[in-house]
Amino acid sequence: MAFTNFSTRDLVSLPPEFFTQVAPAITLPTELKVTLHLFYRLSQQTARPRRLSWDELATDPLLRQSLQAVSKLRPFEELLSEGLEAAVRRTTFLHLALPGNGRIINWYLAHTVANQAWLATQQKNPVALAPNPTRPVEKPSFLTLYEQNIGLLTPLLVEELREAEAHYPPEWLNEAVLEASRANARSWRYIRTILERWATNGRKYAPHRANGLSAVEEYTHGKYRNLFSGGRDKPT
Repeated sequence: MAFTNFSTRDLVSLPPEFFTQVAPAITLPTELKVTLHLFYRLSQQTARPRRLSWDELATDPLLRQSLQAVSKLRPFEELLSEGLEAAVRRTTFLHLALPGNGRIINWYLAHTVANQAWLATQQKNPVALAPNPTRPVEKPSFLTLYEQNIGLLTPLLVEELREAEAHYPPEWLNEAVLEASRANARSWRYIRTILERWATNGRKYAPHRANGLSAVEEYTHGKYRNLFSGGRDKPT
């Protein structure tokens, strides 16, 4: 469905620093979408300080629709957590955990001088800035790491990656993804070759060190270079 036009009423204003300092540094689509949506929701509030809880964001149908456009294969809560954590790390938003209704509630505020002062008064509470109890901090899954470093996931590819998860240790999978990313050889075929080699020769096997090649160079310039060059070279 094509977009029609903007209305001239109730325009949402963004601080100029968003365009000069924040937006140019954002690379994650989830961080950009969460950041813009937070500014939109906060602009509709009149109470002070303006803030939004994890629960409010997790039940926001518009935000769900926006984030699931990034990936239909990853859970919405995972996408939301990724975007929020990235925005908090960048200090675009402040994060505060406070007790409420018998549990901890996580709040997010725009990083302003006034909000920073308010947060400082609340931090006297010992649970302030506690981890999100509804979604513990976890290492990214293999599929998440693949999507972040290699490329988009398709249903057929997800099936192959799931089979690899059942066959190889998690640390092998994650290291193979990072190895492929460092080599700028972003394909499942390349990663699978790394895993098969480790399975045959052992994870610690490194003959490339004897000839002075790094692990990346062994694949890009050694006998597996035909995979990296798209099949133009024959294996040695």
